[in-house]
Amino acid sequence: MNLFKNIIILFTLISFFSCAPTTIEKKPPIEKEPEKLEEKDVTEEKVEVIDQVETVKKLTKPEDKLIDFNNIEKIIVFLSEEEILTSLFYEVFLEEIENFSNIKNIDFIYSIEEIHTKINNTLIIGPTNSSDLFHLPNKLGENTFIISLSNDYSVMSKYADNEIIFVFSSPYHHIDILGDYIMSSKSLGVLYKQNDYGLKLYNYFKDKYPLKYTKASSFGDSALDLELSVKLMGDLNSYENIIIFDDTLSYKDLVGYLATKDGTYPLERVYLIDNFLEQRNNLENYYQPINRTFLNNIDMFNMVEPHREFFFKTSVKISLSIANQLLDNNFLPSAIELENFGRLSIENLMINYPVIFD
Repeated sequence: MNLFKNIIILFTLISFFSCAPTTIEKKPPIEKEPEKLEEKDVTEEKVEVIDQVETVKKLTKPEDKLIDFNNIEKIIVFLSEEEILTSLFYEVFLEEIENFSNIKNIDFIYSIEEIHTKINNTLIIGPTNSSDLFHLPNKLGENTFIISLSNDYSVMSKYADNEIIFVFSSPYHHIDILGDYIMSSKSLGVLYKQNDYGLKLYNYFKDKYPLKYTKASSFGDSALDLELSVKLMGDLNSYENIIIFDDTLSYKDLVGYLATKDGTYPLERVYLIDNFLEQRNNLENYYQPINRTFLNNIDMFNMVEPHREFFFKTSVKISLSIANQLLDNNFLPSAIELENFGRLSIENLMINYPVIFD
């Protein structure tokens, strides 16, 4: 019996010691040091992201280019996908082209997507839309000049001052002229349409007249939205003038909410920037007191031709005239002579149309 107990004790001890952890050169677990290289990479990535953000913020207007019109090899004309504008362009082009002997080697395109390589040594007439005009700088190489048929002056930040001219009647030009009419005003209210047109012009206006700008509100189309937009302006009697930016006919509904405790805000103190959306001879008597753009030497009130079509055809004539002079004289003229308009100066890279507010 004692022998049996001794055997059991022996097996127990053997089992115990075989399971016990070894004590030979026992070392504490090795702690991995931080991988400095990875931390450095992360830091570099952060710095790179910060640099990219700062680069975006610090984007500047391109510097002037070296342009030699004597080395212009061809002319590109951007046609519009709108059938009416294309037909109007051809109408003027075919009628006028024989008067401009320097305009040769013309390529017609409909979209910027047709351009697959950098454009060099080229005079460009167009585009007519803001999108193509915005993306066009990515397609430009050396020795190029653009005669823009778009009136979106807001893209000027993407172009050098000596590589583009805007020939279409521009609402930005109308805002510049507006300064003469609001010179004595000390308080202005601004109402702008909730679309691309309204927002761009509002931003241009407040940057152009920071000391004149007082308060603004955007408006949509619904009755509730129009009413709320006007209420956000507060007491309308506190504004010496109200400026409206609208390339639709919503302004007519908006005017109905320009009510004060004394009655409707005086429409003769309202200025509308609509870039000739409406035929002047179709204006209802109620809205005629509103100040809007006219030409001081052309009777637009009795004009039957749609105003926008009139200005588009005029801009095509101006484009051909400028292109011909650029290729002939190797520099941009300070003014052009145009039938029915007389002498039109070029100021701030825009054609100085004889626009007045009336």
